[in-house]
Amino acid sequence: MSGGRLAIFGGKPAVTEKSPPWPYFTDEDIEAVRRGMLKGREDWTWACTAAGGELTERLEREFAEWLGRKYVISTSSGGAALHIACMAAGIQLGDEVITTPFSWGQTSSCILQAGGIPIFADIHPETLTIDPEKIEPLITERTKAIVLVHIGGIPADMDAIMAIAERHDLIVIEDCAQAQGSLYRGRQVGTFGHLGCFSVGSGKNMAVSEGGFIATDDRDLYERALLAGMHPGRLQKEITLKAYRERIDSLIYTYRMNALSAAMALNQLRYVHERNEWRRRNVAKLRELLKGVPGIRPLNLPEHLDPAWHMVHWTFVPEDLPGVTREQYIKALQAEGVPISGSYVGTPIHLRYTFLRKEWWLGKGYPWRANPKGDKIVYRTGDCPVAERRCFEQDIVLGGGAWWRDVTPLLEGIAEAFHKVTAQPQRLREVP
Repeated sequence: MSGGRLAIFGGKPAVTEKSPPWPYFTDEDIEAVRRGMLKGREDWTWACTAAGGELTERLEREFAEWLGRKYVISTSSGGAALHIACMAAGIQLGDEVITTPFSWGQTSSCILQAGGIPIFADIHPETLTIDPEKIEPLITERTKAIVLVHIGGIPADMDAIMAIAERHDLIVIEDCAQAQGSLYRGRQVGTFGHLGCFSVGSGKNMAVSEGGFIATDDRDLYERALLAGMHPGRLQKEITLKAYRERIDSLIYTYRMNALSAAMALNQLRYVHERNEWRRRNVAKLRELLKGVPGIRPLNLPEHLDPAWHMVHWTFVPEDLPGVTREQYIKALQAEGVPISGSYVGTPIHLRYTFLRKEWWLGKGYPWRANPKGDKIVYRTGDCPVAERRCFEQDIVLGGGAWWRDVTPLLEGIAEAFHKVTAQPQRLREVP
C-alpha cells in the first residue's frame, strides 16, 4: 500500500479511478423510449396514461410477476406511492403512525400528507431499521399503521413487525425505495406488509428518471389506492366494489407514471437482479479490502438479511484513532478521491423544524391539533438515542448507487487510500 503525503496536505490522491456515472442509461433504454415516442405519433393513448393503456398495464403486470404480488399501481414517484398508500390504509386527520427517524424525509412526510401524526420508534444499532422492540410501547388507541423503511437496502425485521401489526390490527406499509430486490429470509421485501412502495427515481437501483410502484395482495386496498391517485378514466375501468364506484371523481391527486418512464422501466426491469448481484459482489469485495482498517467497520447483519445495497452504511470507530474526529477522517479520505460522506440522514427526522415546532402545511397546529392528546405529543433529543448517535457520531456512507458495474480497480484504490490515511494518525488530527 502506498504512503506519502496526505492529499489534503498537498500529496497525490491515492484513488485514480473515477466512480462510474449514475444513472446509467443503456442503448436499450434509449431505444425503448424512442420506439414508444414514434408509436405515440400513431396512437395518442401511448403518451397519455390517464386511462391506463397498454404500456402501463404491461409494466404493472410484469412488475407484479417479478415481485410476486397480486396488484401493482405505477406512480409518478416513490413519494407519491407512499402518500397513496397512507390514504389507502385509512390514515386520517389526527391518527398516529409509528415510523423511523432514520430515513429520507418522505417516509414521514407521507404520513403528514395524509393528516396523520408520525410517532418515532428508535432503530436497531446494526441494521439501522426500525427496532420492533421499540414499536409496541408506542402503540395507543389512536395508532393506525406502521410505516417502515428498508434503509440503504437493508431489510427490516419483518417477522417481528408483522406479528406486532397482527396483534394490534395495524396496517404495515413498507418503504422499499432503496431496496428493490433486497431479500428477507429469501423473500423479496415489499411482499410482507399490507402495502409495499417502490421508487425508480434517478438515484435508485432501477433508475428511470422518475416513477414508483404500490404493491398489495388486498383488493380493497388496491381499489382505495386507485381512488386516491389515479385518473377517473382508469377508475371507471378498474374499480369493481360498489362503495368505491360511487366515489369515482376527478377530485384526486394526479400521481400516475408518465409514458417515457414506463417505457424505460419495462426495459430495466429485466436487469434488476443481475445488477443487484453486481452490487452485492462489489460490497463484499470492499468489506474484504477494508477488513481491519482503523476507524471503520461494516454493519453486523444477521445472515437472513440479503441487501441489494442502494447505499452502504459503515460505522465510524473513534477508539481506533484517538483524537481523530469523524469529520477529519472523512475530509482526509475525500481528498484522496474516496467517494465517502457522513450521515445520509443528517439530523434525525424527529429533531427537525417541522416536529420541534409542530408546524406543517395544514397550518393551525394540524395534524397534532386533531388528536385529543396532541398537545402531549412532543419530540425531544433523547427520544431515539440510537438514531441520534448514529447521525451525529457514527454514520459513514461509502459506496452506493453508482457501483453496480465491475469496479474492482476503484475498490482497490479506495482501500489503498484508507491504508494511507490511517497509517498517519498524527497528520489526521491536524486536518482542519
